[in-house]
Amino acid sequence: MRTQSAKKITANADKIVFITLLCLYTAVMLYLFVMQCLEVPQFRSDMPDYVNKVRGIAGDYEFPYPLFFSLAKVFALLTSSAAWGVALTTALLNSLGVCVTKYYMTKLVNGPSLKAPKKPVPDLAITGMVFALFLISNLYSPKNTTFFGFDYFYRCMGIYTPNPFWNATFLATRPFTIVCFFTAADVLENYRDNFSWKGCMPFAISLFLMTITKPSYTIVLLPLMALIFLADLLRSRGKSFRNAFFLCVTMLPTGIDLLYQYFGVFSGVNVRGEETGIAFAFAKVWGYYSQNIPLSVVMGMALPLGVLILNRKMLKQSFLYRFAWYNYLVAAVMFLCLYEKGFRMLHANFSWGYMHGMFFVFFLTLGLILQNTLEWIKGRKIILLLGEYGILLIHLICGLNFLLYALQGKDLAGF
Repeated sequence: MRTQSAKKITANADKIVFITLLCLYTAVMLYLFVMQCLEVPQFRSDMPDYVNKVRGIAGDYEFPYPLFFSLAKVFALLTSSAAWGVALTTALLNSLGVCVTKYYMTKLVNGPSLKAPKKPVPDLAITGMVFALFLISNLYSPKNTTFFGFDYFYRCMGIYTPNPFWNATFLATRPFTIVCFFTAADVLENYRDNFSWKGCMPFAISLFLMTITKPSYTIVLLPLMALIFLADLLRSRGKSFRNAFFLCVTMLPTGIDLLYQYFGVFSGVNVRGEETGIAFAFAKVWGYYSQNIPLSVVMGMALPLGVLILNRKMLKQSFLYRFAWYNYLVAAVMFLCLYEKGFRMLHANFSWGYMHGMFFVFFLTLGLILQNTLEWIKGRKIILLLGEYGILLIHLICGLNFLLYALQGKDLAGF
């Protein structure tokens, strides 16, 4: 009885803490988005273009993302303000991503996906990691100083971050990308032997919703799935073809929408009369923002790389952990080799998929740290555990500093 009572008290305490932190986080992010949408001096972002889209004013950019802008129009009607409509849509979808993350983080650390824990991870610890995940950033040096001899004139571009606070559509699509990531991993791990049309529906629906919100993760996931299908086809000597074909059928709505988006954005000429499309060139865009791409990767992925070295056996034991790294590697290769033609080349739009890849690797990494805490806290490996938390703390300090910089109304393009 006492054990059950203690569990109930702990669960209630976690709910209170989670709801309190969620409200605080939502309020802070809403403030940032409102300032950007209202074009308050120095709060520079892409938000005014989104507001004009809601108002029906044509601009230089195409936004074939019906879900985001449809929701923004609904909120615009309710608030009588297009700016508030866009800000509320971004803030609420981003916070929905926090709730989805809480669900999957709990399932991750207490389930068999990484390790089978001997005892459950405390709920409050999971809540702490969830909010850490949504606040961490890449490592960077102080502005106007060099890092190993290299000066980053924009401390996120070139290095990149799992939390690009300056891009509303990236933040808005996260609840769908998170569901899609985990359901895709589940489907891909089991489709060869246990295909089910009903079982594929959560994946297919989340994939479609994600794509019509922003397809930045879709264009990473689909090539990765094609590679996995090909590898399975070769290993099974063709036996996996039938189930792979059926799985592809569930993705037809997404494929049709992608074609619509492609021909609307990447064909013909843009408003400036320039040829549009996707081109190939090694490190053309990434190399513009970074003088040393390997160093940039380490600065952006210091914690996941360190935890990977300490837990390298997990790559063999956990498909989900491998899948996260597969996403990251495919996204990195695409960003290295692809870019948009025309004036949007230096917008580095293929970096969004790369940052989704970072986010999912960080997600699995934080879950693994929680499990390591239970295993290593009383042994010799406590030194390694302190190292993991030390690097996590630096990532978190950098992220909080970046968010504070944005909230102060400073130009994020000069961060």
